[in-house]
Amino acid sequence: MLAVTFASGCAAPPGKPRLPPAEPPAPRVVRVQVTENGISRVRAVPLEDYVRASVVSEFAPASGEADVVERMLEVQAVISRTYALAHLARHASEGFDLCSTTHCQLFEPSRLRTSRWADAARAATEHTAGEVLWFDGAPATAVFHADCGGHTSNSRDVWGGAGRPYLVGIADDGPAEQAHAGWRYEAAATAVLRALDADRRTRTGARLDGLTVLDRDPAGRAERIAVSGARDRIVRGEELRDALSRAFGPHAIRSTLFTVRRQRGTFIFEGRGFGHGVGLCQAGALACVRAGQPLPAVLQRYFPGTKLISLK
Repeated sequence: MLAVTFASGCAAPPGKPRLPPAEPPAPRVVRVQVTENGISRVRAVPLEDYVRASVVSEFAPASGEADVVERMLEVQAVISRTYALAHLARHASEGFDLCSTTHCQLFEPSRLRTSRWADAARAATEHTAGEVLWFDGAPATAVFHADCGGHTSNSRDVWGGAGRPYLVGIADDGPAEQAHAGWRYEAAATAVLRALDADRRTRTGARLDGLTVLDRDPAGRAERIAVSGARDRIVRGEELRDALSRAFGPHAIRSTLFTVRRQRGTFIFEGRGFGHGVGLCQAGALACVRAGQPLPAVLQRYFPGTKLISLK
């Protein structure tokens, strides 16, 4: 079970606290691009309906204790709502706010009819209606991922740029350790070469000789990787993972917390975790919820310095 020490304030509060209001209020409708039967169109969706569908799309475990999953869905509801509001301008030039893929957030309303957790997702969205994480007068960049592999990373280490003061790496040990699954993936060198050449950021020409991790961030993620071949180059770990994921699928190279070696005509990747490793770790957050941490404490753990406020 949980091997971290919780502050005394982590005990479940006797009642739901009244949160301070935000200014300005949140938009009531989100324009979402959806693709059905190969046809893309834009749907105007009430914000809370969007959150409801996104929550059950992004977090729907195959099993688990009902009360624990229900409380974790409340965490996810606040995260999904905050993420949506922080990224409303992402596709503005294309005539909509958010797409329905992992580029933004998964939005699959059909899961509200098919998921065993659909009712719990509705209840979680209702119970947290209007609640978001706030930082410096705006919704926080509430990014999340499935499994950090034992340690989250600073946003600037993963994506470059200035980063965010609340997107810092933390050790996610204790209860989450059991959930941080290891993985292994093997791919033919010729297939890896094709995958890298399909992305201008990782293109190496007609020959691929090797992949070498040059730097790792404090969490152990591959920060810079040397791609040697017809055209030598250095790429970010997430750029390499993105290129390989496009070719082999998201369950192949699950994170940049990996080692890689070449064995004859095959590249062998071995690692831990699933996702970019920044912000909220769903596996770790679920473990904290199971150990009794209330929603505000879980959110503060992964987004230190932000405030939980109400937009109602």
